[in-house]
Amino acid sequence: MSAADIPDSLFRAMLEQNTVGIVVTDRDGLIVYVNPRQLEASGYALEELLGQNPRIMGAGDAPPEVYQDLWSTILSGRVWHGELNNRRRNGEVHRELVRISPIRNPAGDITHFFAIKEEDLLGNAARLLGGATAILDPLTGLPNRAMLLERISLRLIGDGNVTPNFALFSIDLDRFRVINESFGHFAADEVLVRVAARLRETIRQSDMVARTGANEFLLLLDSENSDTQLEELAQRLLSAIGTPVELQGRTARLTASMGIARAPLDARSADDLIKHADNAMAMAKTAGGGCFRFYAPPAKDQAIAWNDLTAALRDVVKRDELLLHYQPKVDLRTGKMQGLEALVRWQHPEHGLIAPSRFIPVAEETGLIVDLNEWVIRAALRQMRLWMDAGLPRITVSLNLSLRHFGYGDLPGFIATCIEETGVDPTLLELEISEGAVMRDPSRAFIIVDRIKSLGVKLSLDDFGTGLSSLSYLSRMNVDKLKIDQSFVHDITTNPVNASIVAAMIAMAHKLGKRVIAVGVETEGQARQLRRHDCDEIQGYFFSRPVAAEEIAPMLAAGRLLSLKTEAAEPDQKTLLLVDDEPNILNALKRLLRRDGYRILSAGSGEEALELLATNSVQVIVSDQRMPAMSGVELLSRARELYPHTVRIILSGYSDISTLSDAINRGAVWKYISKPWDDETLKDEIRHAFSLRN
Repeated sequence: MSAADIPDSLFRAMLEQNTVGIVVTDRDGLIVYVNPRQLEASGYALEELLGQNPRIMGAGDAPPEVYQDLWSTILSGRVWHGELNNRRRNGEVHRELVRISPIRNPAGDITHFFAIKEEDLLGNAARLLGGATAILDPLTGLPNRAMLLERISLRLIGDGNVTPNFALFSIDLDRFRVINESFGHFAADEVLVRVAARLRETIRQSDMVARTGANEFLLLLDSENSDTQLEELAQRLLSAIGTPVELQGRTARLTASMGIARAPLDARSADDLIKHADNAMAMAKTAGGGCFRFYAPPAKDQAIAWNDLTAALRDVVKRDELLLHYQPKVDLRTGKMQGLEALVRWQHPEHGLIAPSRFIPVAEETGLIVDLNEWVIRAALRQMRLWMDAGLPRITVSLNLSLRHFGYGDLPGFIATCIEETGVDPTLLELEISEGAVMRDPSRAFIIVDRIKSLGVKLSLDDFGTGLSSLSYLSRMNVDKLKIDQSFVHDITTNPVNASIVAAMIAMAHKLGKRVIAVGVETEGQARQLRRHDCDEIQGYFFSRPVAAEEIAPMLAAGRLLSLKTEAAEPDQKTLLLVDDEPNILNALKRLLRRDGYRILSAGSGEEALELLATNSVQVIVSDQRMPAMSGVELLSRARELYPHTVRIILSGYSDISTLSDAINRGAVWKYISKPWDDETLKDEIRHAFSLRN
């Protein structure tokens, strides 16, 4: 008997009487059938589910990557299977084993999706008993400690041929109890979900981040990294965590303490590696938090290590172990390389490339920083001479002066001697001083600054905005440039407060006749936002990471440029941004609207949408409300502050009336449209939204 010979009544009985839950959706993901077993498991009535998205039964705690993988799999015609946390109508969360298959019509086109759902009784029992079968944190959707331990153990085993070499970060949110006490447990949970999302966004897909305690996370890197690379990642993670969070109409700024342990250097077992990373994190917390520390042995051994490092530093110049890397600075108006910053590195014969964060504090405390700084100045000027002799284009090179060196001896005289020895044009040398160096003794600092300037050398004020210098001192200080700290730049496309601060700092600097450079620029959106605010230069990974001198020469010879298309290139184009974390919804909207002549952009999260807004001229935004990490109202509220000329629409099946009413009253949202939508009504509303921009 073939399928064609089976009566329809038997097919229906097979569905209705099946002991597993069955859900059928159309190609756009809207429910068209639910069998009695699934209704019983979910607690919903049939009329409450028909026409809805299956997400109505979801717990909403899985990482976005899970849903992206799900939809890319079934839309390609393949079967997806996995485990998901789902939520019953009464709010109870339960784990289900899910298998979703595409259904095709006789022409071979996918028309529906067939989902079989069976409760994971073994997994739920194990979780109730505290068993290790539970591998995901129910709040953030991150792996838990058991899953991370298993991954570390596998990494330590390696392939048997190469000794595993990797790092583990222990991350603890500072003073998190204050968030709990000030805003309540629900808000604190929301903060943890956002931090988890920020950590995932900052690392590579192959790395793993796990939640291992109330406000504790562990991050396992999948590949070998130098200390310098680990330091750079730690700074990016601290910046990501430090992005302000809006809670109940107030702004909360987070900091974290971070510890780094490396295998096999610091430990050869999973337990020891975690313990050592935790110890390093405790050292960072003792130092005041908001920073990171590498693992160091216990007190006695640590003293020996400190002494060994000090002894090695005393002769580091004689042994020729120091080297310079150079990071380009780019003019935002012309795209040309405007300068380079010289950054010192220590190539240790046994430990490889040692990060500055490990040896600079030792050099500062012991006074060896002066010798180190003098080596940097001489080496940079000699390299500038080599580039000039090779006929390469002239370019400014900046050097960072330590606080101790700035006030030591006859610094201007030493610089003059080095310039005379190398014959370098002094106007091509730029020295960077910190606000702390100036504020230590302002009167003496002004004298030193004036003497250095008399040589023709340029000066810039580093990490502007993080120190305590007064505007009166700044107006009197003879510096050419202000460097905006990366803590302000990191979230300039997502945080209206920091965007306003940066805009104010740039405007103030220009009023004082000084150029502005922003450091830590990693994305095109950040670069475009800075250009909108008339920032002069940028420095960061978006253009280039720090590289060796031999890599700079071809960049200079080729005249490498930063390419940022001007937004005025498409002044009359109607651009619509669609935001939803479900690919099927985005696809349905694109199919509906593609014939209306719009340029359509799409994003799967609020963060992705804000990056698109930073890189494109958008007139109308249509966003879902319920999305991971950032809700639609929060996205549109930020968009209103950053891009006030946009028209902003919420399109959602989840209607928290009070939240939406408040957003509409504040002007963050222009209109709310419910899902499932009426095609013609939605098209009319979007046409009306564009007409408001004319």
